[in-house]
Amino acid sequence: MRPPEIIDVALPEGILGYTDGVSRIWLDRELTAVDRRVVLDHELIHYARGHRGHCLAVIERGIDRQVALGLIQLDDLGEAAAWSEHVVVIAEELDVMPETVIDRLHALTPGERAALRARLADAHWVA
Repeated sequence: MRPPEIIDVALPEGILGYTDGVSRIWLDRELTAVDRRVVLDHELIHYARGHRGHCLAVIERGIDRQVALGLIQLDDLGEAAAWSEHVVVIAEELDVMPETVIDRLHALTPGERAALRARLADAHWVA
């Protein structure tokens, strides 16, 4: 598969990016560098799957989860979460969107959840 052309344009409110599934990905030119990284990964998955137009919410959630798994390693999540319990702060530490942190937390396996709980047992903010 040939890499898509990435086009930065002004997109309508609420649209961060989209793809034609054939040769192009459009990204909102107002995205921050962090948001651009996450949105581009999301759209690249749509592109690789050949998606065109609107996808069902279940497809979008699956892609969000895949992006989160790719961008946030468990050890990094544990280190960032040891600094703060706040999703926005964790996201800033990991250079991702807060929604991506939430998606990663939802994707934790039981083993990962136990490892994260153990890592955070002595975190300064835990009561």
